[in-house]
Amino acid sequence: MRVLVIRPEMQALRTARKIAELGHDAVVFPLFRPLQDPEACRAALMTAHSALAVSSAEAVRCLQQLGTELAPHLSTPIFCVGRSTGRVAEEAGFTNVISGKGTGRDLAGVVAGHFVATGQPGGPVLYLAGRKRGGQFEATLAEHGIACNTVEIYDMQPVNYSIEEQQALLVNKPVDAAFFFSRENAKAFFSLDVFVQSKEALRKTLFFCLSRNIAEVVPEGMRNSAVVSLNPDEDELIDLL
Repeated sequence: MRVLVIRPEMQALRTARKIAELGHDAVVFPLFRPLQDPEACRAALMTAHSALAVSSAEAVRCLQQLGTELAPHLSTPIFCVGRSTGRVAEEAGFTNVISGKGTGRDLAGVVAGHFVATGQPGGPVLYLAGRKRGGQFEATLAEHGIACNTVEIYDMQPVNYSIEEQQALLVNKPVDAAFFFSRENAKAFFSLDVFVQSKEALRKTLFFCLSRNIAEVVPEGMRNSAVVSLNPDEDELIDLL
């Protein structure tokens, strides 16, 4: 199968390798690229906090830009949205990594459960976030009475493809499957100009979605082609191929 991996390049390359190991033709197709703000990271870490929280591996990569300055913080508990992000945190050197199951609401529940078991935090949770986010994590923490200091440390900038590039990737060669890991990426994909000219290009494509929230973006006439993971986990989604 020819499979498009629709997520930022660094993450997409890792996913594509897993898909290729299953014998498929994995094509990296990033629609956004991260714009990191290491200075915001540096300033945030200087504020009082009891733990860190990240809802994307991009936040961890921004932290890594600090180099040796990150060392004093590597033993701080870091709550990660899912196992994939948790693995990136471990690779960055964090020693107290606690992972959720893939959503902001779930991650907030993990944070709350942790502090019920260990005692109320001595300071706010420092949430290192992207500029565009759903807000479920902060809202759910507030429901549990846990203070949260949100600092935006990266933004996702659109990657623009010419109509010729879009045609080459999506029309000239059959697309058997497309993998979506965020609602924003799915929305950007189905908004591409090429689909105005070639509406039939994706009629035989399967859309693998990390969650039902993402699957809702698939156009109504194509919803029957959406495949949704039971759990928001990358490996489980790939297993559905």
